[in-house]
Amino acid sequence: MTSSSPASSQAEVDALGDDEVEAQYYNWQKWAFAKQLPPDGDWTTWLLMGGRGSGKTRAGAEWVRQLARQRISPIALVGETMTEALDIMVRGESGLMAVHRDDERPTLWGKNHLRWPNGAEATILTASDPERFRGPQFAAAWCDEIGCGAVDKGANQPNIFGDNKSAEDGRPYFSAGTPDALIQRQVLRAHHQRWNDSTLNPAGMVDPERLYCWTWDARPYPVFPALTEVWSDGTNHATGHWLTGRLGGLASDELAHAVASEFDSLVFAAPSAPLIGGLTVSGAGTARDVLETVFDLTGQKLAARGDAMVGLAQGAGKAIELEYEILASTDAPVLLRRRSDGAEKPARLTLGHFDRERDYLAATSAAIRPEQGPLVTQNLPVVLDSGAARQAAERLLDQHAAGGDRIEFALPPGQIALEPGDRVSLSGLAEGPFEITEIRDGAVRQISASAVRRGDALATGIDRPRGNRPAIMPVVAPVVVAAHLPPLPSDPLRSRLVLGVYADPWPGAVEIVDDATGTQLARLSRPAAIGELLTPLASGPEAQWDRGNRLDIQLNAGHLADAEPLAALAGTNRVAVETDAGDWEVIGFANSELVTPGQYRLTALLRGLEGSGHAIGTASAGRRVLVLNQAVVTLAVETDWIGEGRDLRATTTGGGAGEIVTVAPGPGPVLPLPPVHLKGSRVADGSITLQWTRRSRADGDGWGVAEPPLEFAPENWQVEIVTGGVTVRTLNAVHSSALYPLADQVTDHGAPASSFTFNVRQVSAALGAGHGATGEFHD
Repeated sequence: MTSSSPASSQAEVDALGDDEVEAQYYNWQKWAFAKQLPPDGDWTTWLLMGGRGSGKTRAGAEWVRQLARQRISPIALVGETMTEALDIMVRGESGLMAVHRDDERPTLWGKNHLRWPNGAEATILTASDPERFRGPQFAAAWCDEIGCGAVDKGANQPNIFGDNKSAEDGRPYFSAGTPDALIQRQVLRAHHQRWNDSTLNPAGMVDPERLYCWTWDARPYPVFPALTEVWSDGTNHATGHWLTGRLGGLASDELAHAVASEFDSLVFAAPSAPLIGGLTVSGAGTARDVLETVFDLTGQKLAARGDAMVGLAQGAGKAIELEYEILASTDAPVLLRRRSDGAEKPARLTLGHFDRERDYLAATSAAIRPEQGPLVTQNLPVVLDSGAARQAAERLLDQHAAGGDRIEFALPPGQIALEPGDRVSLSGLAEGPFEITEIRDGAVRQISASAVRRGDALATGIDRPRGNRPAIMPVVAPVVVAAHLPPLPSDPLRSRLVLGVYADPWPGAVEIVDDATGTQLARLSRPAAIGELLTPLASGPEAQWDRGNRLDIQLNAGHLADAEPLAALAGTNRVAVETDAGDWEVIGFANSELVTPGQYRLTALLRGLEGSGHAIGTASAGRRVLVLNQAVVTLAVETDWIGEGRDLRATTTGGGAGEIVTVAPGPGPVLPLPPVHLKGSRVADGSITLQWTRRSRADGDGWGVAEPPLEFAPENWQVEIVTGGVTVRTLNAVHSSALYPLADQVTDHGAPASSFTFNVRQVSAALGAGHGATGEFHD
């Protein structure tokens, strides 16, 4: 049916009944792409990879439908969460309910079971409960990929992410919606640790090498998501979507272990926000010196426990509660409390760091409390993004503000279990907990402890003006084409050099510089349409419609279109073609046929335009072609450049030495034009008067001028008398006519000349003889 003509296809459809039409609609084997159909033969695992909208869900649902129709059950439907499995795999627009006909659609009973009319069953499972998936109780399983949004409490609903165009757009349960790249990394770490543990994942159950994470693509970070004018979905990155740019950071425990391994030390740490993109170790020091930077940033205190260093998370876990009765009595008060003056508590803090989103430039993030207080400045040699830096600044400010509240008390010498870094609280005391900062042992244990901040700072999403990040320009070697063309009527004495440049990828702009002087001659902001001849081009008539020849060309870029004949005559559709003689002929065309991508056939040609009649000649296949449009630039060629080779350098904004092209303009395009209307007549004394009409590039197409203006002064003409292919005499003239005396005729021909040809050229004092025209005399 799909290969029939539209009329026959419609007739076949009309002949079908309603039930047959519905059967065709649910005939997945007919409509599916080959990659959406299960592989042939015996197999145990079918891995289907694809981006959003590639049809993975539909393919999985149709496979399960096929199994159920064959009564292959029970079937396991495994999703990241129960909500994800129900909303996508079962009730989704491509889910199980959508792909079944009404009479074969399964019913959902209980919380996680599906039952088909023929008795086949399926159980919905979550990836967080792999124990239920163990054993041989399932005949087949359909599983989804793993992932988690980089958003506060993203693990509560890993299938939810910020994208207002997606059905999964939203915030996870109890989430503030602020960025949190750490939770995303922790979820992925948990999956990989789980499935790489052979005691929890027996061989053959889940292949750890085939765990695929959503969602990542090849767009380069940080250009994506920064350039929203290029990628409109870049704003979703700030709300937790995409893995792009987040896999290079480390959780605090990972970074602490990496530092400790460099110093051959042992450290225990907890993963704590924010995600750190890098750490600078600027000089010699100890592991403790470096680790304190990490722990200060992530709200942990470094304590020694035996041979190891331990990062104690502030506010995490339960504090050790001390009864008031066990406090030791000394000469000092049993419990001494010190409170800092509210005006002395820091109210502002600036955190210096390296900004990962701005090419690792030095940056400052600020945190502010509503109270009045001094400013604290802290610089840490770490790499953070904007949200992580703001979160760290808020935490550090809270630590400074809480650190001014202290308590001092004494314990009996037998209370040796407490160590610096432990958190304690006192029964009956509303404040707390407190972190032990100092212990002095003697008759009693004198203990000093500072207040611990409550709660934790959230990563703050901020909208800051994006800096003028320069676009990343590729380093390319541009292709330069220089066509030396005749002068235009507006400047009839200076020829022109037309330059076109092409590069892929386009670097943004290409500058043409005189390599000897360094002077910038031109700047091209668009790639030119440059190509080559695919078939030879023969000579043709000047300034007339050439319907016998055609131009078959291949262009590297650009598009050509037809033009009305009058438009073509008026200047539309112009190309410059390099001839076998090395000249450039300007050709117009009215018809353009696209043969294959980039290949055109041009017909209805106008040859030798814009004064390039002298260049009309043959052009072999492979000769260059330049489309004369707004992508090219024109340089005036002064007389002193004629015949002299100059090196022009094409440089790009992406860097590099640039490409050198040597240009040596010849005199051809600027030589005097050949005359027209050549004729000869015999006068009474037997002499022959030869006459012609002078041409000028400045007269344009005007018809009201009695005589074309004189461009080359003084006026001088050279006339060659040719007989039998041999020049027998050369005459000179200062006007548009010359006299061939009878005596000279007898000398040249042995009698009065009855037939000969003559060539006429205008002579320039600076450039020499111009282009010639040939006439014939017959008596």
